[in-house]
Amino acid sequence: MLDLTHLSDASFREALDLYHGPVLASHNNCRALVPHQRQFSDAQIGAIIARDGVIGAALDAWMLVPGWVKGSIANRQARLSMVADHVDHVCQLAGNSRHTALGSDLDGGFGREQSPADLDTIADLQKIAALLVGRGYSSDEVAAVMHGNWLRLLRKAWGAR
Repeated sequence: MLDLTHLSDASFREALDLYHGPVLASHNNCRALVPHQRQFSDAQIGAIIARDGVIGAALDAWMLVPGWVKGSIANRQARLSMVADHVDHVCQLAGNSRHTALGSDLDGGFGREQSPADLDTIADLQKIAALLVGRGYSSDEVAAVMHGNWLRLLRKAWGAR
């Protein structure tokens, strides 16, 4: 599998032209919601969807809040509902919940100061499930986003059933 996260726009296109296997974005969000070249455009998201890939929503505050500035007191406006916004945007583009999941980016490169304000422990990721249910997603769709889409993609790539 090829992880398209962190690629520039040109690199993204070149990678898809050269690599024809399964693709994913382990932690990436939507440029339509947070304008920044590091986020994916709707066209890039569509390319991943067309390849039956999965995009893991990132929880890094700068990827959730337009204009986020390191160290600013206004940064606490990042919320888990914003993660749900990115998940929902991908679902709307795809017409289903098959191509998005939790990606996190909570690997130690930053602390709570750069995380959603309502994320205190890893257990709080379950709040995203409730947010999606509140937006009308079914329990099967929520399970797909919370873990099932990653499992499906990995099993497919590994040739498992």
